[in-house]
Amino acid sequence: MEIIQVDLESNISPETCIALGNFDGMHLGHQALIREVRRMAKAANMSASVLIFKEHTKNTLHGGRQNLLTLREQKYEILDACGIDRVYEMDFTREIMQLSPEDFVLRFLISHLKIRGVVVGYDYRFGHMAAGNVEKMEKLCQSGGIDLSVIRPVLYGSEAVSSTRIRNAVREGDILSATGMLGRPYTIRGSVQPGKQLGRTIGIPTANVHFPDDYIVPKFGVYAAKVRIDDRWYDAATSIGTNPTFSERGIKIESYLYDYEGEEFYGKVIDIALVDYIRPEIRFPDVSSLKQQMDADLKEIPLRIRDRQFTLPPVHAKM
Repeated sequence: MEIIQVDLESNISPETCIALGNFDGMHLGHQALIREVRRMAKAANMSASVLIFKEHTKNTLHGGRQNLLTLREQKYEILDACGIDRVYEMDFTREIMQLSPEDFVLRFLISHLKIRGVVVGYDYRFGHMAAGNVEKMEKLCQSGGIDLSVIRPVLYGSEAVSSTRIRNAVREGDILSATGMLGRPYTIRGSVQPGKQLGRTIGIPTANVHFPDDYIVPKFGVYAAKVRIDDRWYDAATSIGTNPTFSERGIKIESYLYDYEGEEFYGKVIDIALVDYIRPEIRFPDVSSLKQQMDADLKEIPLRIRDRQFTLPPVHAKM
């Protein structure tokens, strides 16, 4: 997969078909867009591409920080696994934000990026003040002589899959719904840091990760999880929270890996895929009570993992 940096003055060749959206989470709705742009590109004998803004558009529009479901590298790994040939990557600047719908489609997409086919979702908005909608896109694509395909909502239950629904599910600890809408478990990527080694004192050593700032924070508690170290996935018991029994500060992720016999992994970047929510975070009266509960958790978690159906996320994008 090729990644190309672009701006409003870029002139790109060859011609391509493109899918448009924020793509945070790369959920089932996004995957439907990717399948359609690949179909369109194959029929036209062109490459299949997406346009990705380096920052979530809401960060620029509202001046805050949008907590994410996927980091940039995770998003690209999924796009690569889905068969995208080319990613056009650009900064979401004030200049871009102020583009009229006409300039965005006719000048930027068609004239500069040589787009000959566009795929969008049913609720896609674009241009200054989000003035452009699907109906506007249809008119502009028709006037520019390019194909347009609009993807209908992909349902989970009775409602459309959306990044907002998935964020809410993660916050509420509804990991099974989040997995159903993502098509894989919600996965946090972080670097293993030296901890206080409190787990070792009770015979349950863990890999400790400080919670990365960019992610949606799941409901505090204990999870059944899969943890990737290098190219192997391990069953894991993962705790997310502030570790109230030991009065620690800051959000931490601690994972006990079943059957891990490798070397110390401090500094390694690992993936923590949440498979199921086991119980909320508890302040125990003493370490003995904590140890008793953790032993019970460790017995239950492999059974939960075995009973759940899920597909693990891809790793190592070809960039």
